[in-house]
Amino acid sequence: MISKEDYTDWKKHPVTNALFAGMLDRINDAAKELAGSAGIDPLEDRFKCGMIRAFQEVMSIEYDELEGASDNA
Repeated sequence: MISKEDYTDWKKHPVTNALFAGMLDRINDAAKELAGSAGIDPLEDRFKCGMIRAFQEVMSIEYDELEGASDNA
């Protein structure tokens, strides 16, 4: 398990910020694509929605949610 301080440092790190910015770009791109093509291919719509949600989930993980996570790995 990492310490809260290590987690906070990681969240502030420039590499982490670049990664999160890249994920946000992918979220926005997928949302724009979905807005322009929704209903044409429902399976593709579901894929894009799932991808958007997955990136949002990763970006929203907080330290408290990680407690005990390494015990399950």
